[in-house]
Amino acid sequence: LHFFQSNNITPIFVFNGLPVARRDGRGFVKDDHRPAYRHAAWEQYWQGHTEQALRGWSTSSPQALADTVPFVMQVLQAHGAEFMRAPYSSWAQLAYMYQHESQPIHAVYSSLEMLMFDVDRVVTSVNHSRATFGWIQRDNLLGKCGITANQVLDMCILAGCDWCPTFPPLLGDIGFSFKSAVDVTRQYRSGFNAIQAMADHPGVRAANYSDSFLRAYCTVKYHIVLRLDGSVGPLNAEFAPNDLHDIIGYRLPTAAYHLLAQGAVQPPILNMLVSGTWLEFSPPDNGESEEYRHLVTQWESDVLRQQCRLLCTSLGTFFSQRKIALQSWFDPQSEVVLHDSKSTKLSVKFSAAGTAAGAKDGGVSVSSVLERSRQLLGAGAGSGCRAAELLAWVLQSLQLVAADGQHTPLGRVLGVGLRALHGSTGSQPAQPLQWAVVTAAVLLDRGLLSGKVWSVAYEDQQRPTGDAKQEQFARAIARIATLVPPGTRRGPWKLAYNRDLLAFCSAARLVQKAVNSSADAACLIGAAGSGAEPASESTQSELLPLLRARRTMPLECATSDATGLLAHALLTDYARSGVGCWGRIQAAAEEGLVNAQQALRDAWSVAGAVRAMAKARGGTNTDIIDACDWAQAAFNEVL
Repeated sequence: LHFFQSNNITPIFVFNGLPVARRDGRGFVKDDHRPAYRHAAWEQYWQGHTEQALRGWSTSSPQALADTVPFVMQVLQAHGAEFMRAPYSSWAQLAYMYQHESQPIHAVYSSLEMLMFDVDRVVTSVNHSRATFGWIQRDNLLGKCGITANQVLDMCILAGCDWCPTFPPLLGDIGFSFKSAVDVTRQYRSGFNAIQAMADHPGVRAANYSDSFLRAYCTVKYHIVLRLDGSVGPLNAEFAPNDLHDIIGYRLPTAAYHLLAQGAVQPPILNMLVSGTWLEFSPPDNGESEEYRHLVTQWESDVLRQQCRLLCTSLGTFFSQRKIALQSWFDPQSEVVLHDSKSTKLSVKFSAAGTAAGAKDGGVSVSSVLERSRQLLGAGAGSGCRAAELLAWVLQSLQLVAADGQHTPLGRVLGVGLRALHGSTGSQPAQPLQWAVVTAAVLLDRGLLSGKVWSVAYEDQQRPTGDAKQEQFARAIARIATLVPPGTRRGPWKLAYNRDLLAFCSAARLVQKAVNSSADAACLIGAAGSGAEPASESTQSELLPLLRARRTMPLECATSDATGLLAHALLTDYARSGVGCWGRIQAAAEEGLVNAQQALRDAWSVAGAVRAMAKARGGTNTDIIDACDWAQAAFNEVL
């Protein structure tokens, strides 16, 4: 951002939105080999081959680049940079903005796929140190390839793109060469002619390639974009086919695309509505434990089911009849039905006065909303603060408050924890710490937040302390610390990794993903209206309170086991020596994080809240209480 500013360039970042609909409708298209690669990388790590392990993890990351977009949006917003998320492909959105007569952008910095969208030039590289850039002129490329402008799209599709595989006859014994796509396009004049001429090729016939080609052609020519006047529609609208929904996907309310564009709603929940499937992929630790899989099938499915029923009721007749199911990587052949035409219809009503006091950034917190849940959700609700009402509904979807705003038993336990957190910090706790306590309450209720070993345990590179009870205590506190965002990474990580702790971190991420999907659903319902009425087209001013409310939610991608690893290193050393040892690990810890000491202090505040919640629950979580009492001496030096 500083580089662009210093060179008098105003960047507008455009991110991908929803994926284009798949013709086959399958959720898991092919076998996912990443879990096996990750497991092999852990074997390398335990054998002391750290560099090989790091390479293995980097090539099998479960966290797609798209998962980090919400975090990037927060950074861009904090620095005043412009950004948006396209309804579908960022390429089409950039092409529309570049070609528009008002010229909101003057150049496109992207990949060569932009040439499919009739863009005459594309910046392909920027060298910050030399302040230079590289670019491609479309006419020069046409001249070198000997093709016309109308043939570029055909050539690119035959070569293979996101929406169509490579034309099978081009895949020779030595692999694919782009020159072969150029030659075929020149010889047959068009992609469709080439397909017809080689229709008897086994690969063409088996793949029904002509259908794939035409669908990809229409996807590029008539891609859905967000127009400058706020409407949503296809490129080249006057020529667009009537069945475009079968190519791109079912149309959503315009307000949904506006919320998506501004980062208030993320693609997964919208893709669930469009595709009819919520896909649960394997987490970073591979999700091999029964505990994690039960959390998916027994808890997450219940949260998603409530979201689907309210969303589908709010979004009109088509979606109220839509079947939506959850599919998981560990049992891809079966599905958990979340909603269908027989589902009980639910509705929720939000205040129309969305701009009332309290809806400003930071003006609504988990603790304040929990205290006022009966006012926000009960009979005669209508606080005038839509942000608070949406947050109250998120707590309801997590089964912390009932439909009438009354606290559930788990909600009462959460209230104890939030009050303890407030007392330990001496002021209003930061939102990330409040959400850490919410996550802890859910995991505590599911029996996952304790020092007990899960059903699948992994070899740990660290030497055992020799005391099973102290190891259990250290494990419990480290799991609590995992819930605390570690802050900014400074350099390479020097402390030991721990796969068992990563498994717990995956469970915490799953809960936070449910929090985010609940927040997304609440924003969509708030924009759509109430009850079973069709979704209305919300104005920009009406969406503003939804944007503000959404920005208070935790980011799943910001959760890592870094703080947990810090706590685990501190406590295992303490268990071995019986004295404080922060000084011995501080240098390595501070090299990895900007403020490791503050992260541990925050972790201890959350641990105090968890201890209070465990005590409020009675005798079922005494190990947490004992673990906190045991760890006090080790944390004294940090505090």
